[in-house]
Amino acid sequence: MKITYIEHSCFSVELDNVILLFDYYTGKLPEFNPEKTIYVFSSHKHQDHFSFSIFTLLKKFPQVHYILSKDIKRKFGKKFFLSQGVDEKVYNEIKFMGCSSTIETPEMIIETLTSTDDGAAFIVTAEGKSIYHAGDLNLWIWDCDSDSDNKDMTDRFMAEMEKIKGRHFDAAFLVLDPRQKDKFYLGFDYFMRVTDTDKAYPMHFWKDTSVISKIKAMECSKPYRSKIADTLEYENATV
Repeated sequence: MKITYIEHSCFSVELDNVILLFDYYTGKLPEFNPEKTIYVFSSHKHQDHFSFSIFTLLKKFPQVHYILSKDIKRKFGKKFFLSQGVDEKVYNEIKFMGCSSTIETPEMIIETLTSTDDGAAFIVTAEGKSIYHAGDLNLWIWDCDSDSDNKDMTDRFMAEMEKIKGRHFDAAFLVLDPRQKDKFYLGFDYFMRVTDTDKAYPMHFWKDTSVISKIKAMECSKPYRSKIADTLEYENATV
């Protein structure tokens, strides 16, 4: 399994027969093997997670499938997709996934959780590997929010984590957002404590990779510290 960090929350995962591309909106893509099938995932409509540029992959690669959160369909609609140069046949073949749903393809099983922001988180099981991409599913605790709002956020986040408690993931892409100040690590930490994750990749850090070393230095991360990808791995892109 070859994992490449691209930008923000975007990673590619190359397996023996398929390539998974998560939340691409900008950045240089790897030189994908054109003989492999590419699955493109977009977790929600925010501009730092979705771009119509993902459809240009069809110009270069013969086998590309799109799995998008349903909130993208609700926001833009078919007419806007077509106005952006998306062929109608391509549009009709997009799998728009709702929250808490599952679909199966010949190569994989795809599950979703409900985001605490917009859209969904993805769980992909393929070629014996289980991969989690949070999208914007995170424990979004903000100093400016009321206690009741933060409690509601905590309850919703923990309800989603309960669905995957004890589950094994070979790789997990998790939010670690410095804008949350001293609360930046809460969702990441909780996920790592309730799941059996081999390797965790921080994302959504707005180019501030210092949050990676910060969480690795915290006492709470001691049980899983060695499982967190290093800053150097991001600088080298491929791990």
